[in-house]
Amino acid sequence: MKKGLTQICLGRNSLIRDGLQLCREIGYHGLEILMTESGELRMDSGPEDYAAIRRMSAETGVELTSLCGTGSLTDDDPAVVAQTKAQIRKLLEAAAALGVDTVLITGGRVNEKVPYDVAYDRLLRGLQELRPDAERHQVNLALENIWNKLLISPLELRGFLDQVGSRYVGAFFDTGNVMLYGYPEQWIRILGTRIKKIHFKDFKIDHRERRYEWTQLMSGAVDWPAVMREIRAIGYDDYVITEVCGERAVYEETCRVMDTILALP
Repeated sequence: MKKGLTQICLGRNSLIRDGLQLCREIGYHGLEILMTESGELRMDSGPEDYAAIRRMSAETGVELTSLCGTGSLTDDDPAVVAQTKAQIRKLLEAAAALGVDTVLITGGRVNEKVPYDVAYDRLLRGLQELRPDAERHQVNLALENIWNKLLISPLELRGFLDQVGSRYVGAFFDTGNVMLYGYPEQWIRILGTRIKKIHFKDFKIDHRERRYEWTQLMSGAVDWPAVMREIRAIGYDDYVITEVCGERAVYEETCRVMDTILALP
């Protein structure tokens, strides 16, 4: 397995070039990148932009692990859904041109105006519509488990992905995001090979003091030995990407801690 850092931590105003250089200096093998309004990867990017990003990656020796999308396929506003679909299609195009195998999407959310069943059906229809694009580009659409009040069971997420019905539509699994209502090692076992990429995060849970907060890897409640056993059991041997955010010193510490985690039996 290889270590990656996500540009999410560096912010939407950060540059891919700077992120790649940071990864090279610290020791990360890959960078997960964003499509932004003014960075190197935008909605109006074309072949020349893709070639420039590939050169940046080659010059630093740091791979591109995945591309991140935003937006909602469950929104009440059809314009928001249409914009999200357009962005996802652009990300799939960009990923294929960049030689990247996975696009991260968050799908949408349940809220006061969008009931659970409605959100579920909208997301299902949206991904079934986008499925041919993913298959044509041979790029994975990977749905991340986030705090969106939707697909909050590994059994439900597994069944949902199977309903979409494509080996190019899977899960982007986040270890920390399930800690309030589950155990990441169980999710990994149940989702199995549907997992296309993995985010490494940790979450501190102190019921006595009522403290619940993001923390450095191996400083929270994630059972890392169990997580690593299940990751290996499903045959996953791809990038694990940290989303522990902070300043440079945090990224340096996280890189060292990831070495410890990856060395667990």
